[in-house]
Amino acid sequence: MPADVSGRSGRNKDGYLGQTIQVERELTRLKNQSIHLGWRTESLPTGHDDSLMFMHRSAVSQAAPSILITAGIHGDEPATTVSLCQLILEDALPRNITYAVFPCLNPRGMRISRRETPEGVDLNRDFLKVETKEVRTELKKLREFESFEVAILLHEDWEANGFYLYELTQPNKPPRFGRSVLDAVSKVCPIEKNALVEGHEADRGLIHPAYHQEQRQDWPEAFYMMHNKTDHSLTLEAPSDFEMQVRIKALMRAVLTTADLVSGKEISIVGTDS
Repeated sequence: MPADVSGRSGRNKDGYLGQTIQVERELTRLKNQSIHLGWRTESLPTGHDDSLMFMHRSAVSQAAPSILITAGIHGDEPATTVSLCQLILEDALPRNITYAVFPCLNPRGMRISRRETPEGVDLNRDFLKVETKEVRTELKKLREFESFEVAILLHEDWEANGFYLYELTQPNKPPRFGRSVLDAVSKVCPIEKNALVEGHEADRGLIHPAYHQEQRQDWPEAFYMMHNKTDHSLTLEAPSDFEMQVRIKALMRAVLTTADLVSGKEISIVGTDS
């Protein structure tokens, strides 16, 4: 059955005006409580009198697939960071996968609930020129990793009427996971029904753009990953005009479903509260 949740709150006007978080508290708790779950945490200096948290957990098998997960690149998308923290602290992610995780790529923006950095720069438009310290720091760390089975990039959309996602694959390759992910998410959150989303054709929440044909100079993170680190990327978009818990559940469900698909687990789309 589709998700039985309240619709849009109507709070968002010309931007995100919903619940915020204390990002330092979330990340400190994550660091302190994830150690016994096998996670290694690093603080990567950015040069802003600040740092980015990076987390890594290796599977036992060296042949295990690896997944990159990032969140919080936009400071007005707090459910992305919270959902990723919960997935880690609940030990919900399959252990037969190696993970590289950035739980909050824009902590300075998150502190002031602003999409951009305090300087007004959208980090998710800097992955070709790489001019910001945050993006440089992320990519420097990722040079330690050859490739990932999939990159999962967590986002929210303040205007959306439901959850949707961008699935990027190599040219002429059809979507692999998107429909299964959306089917799973639909049990906890409505799916975007519009046929045109952010200028892209959408099929019941699934956008499969021909990214390789775009000549834009303001690369988002997904473009960089597809050109350099993976042949499969999912950009998850939760509707941030819905209540925080709905968005958290939706993002958690999407990440878990993707991880299960990577690990070869049979997917069930029976609704649960998790």
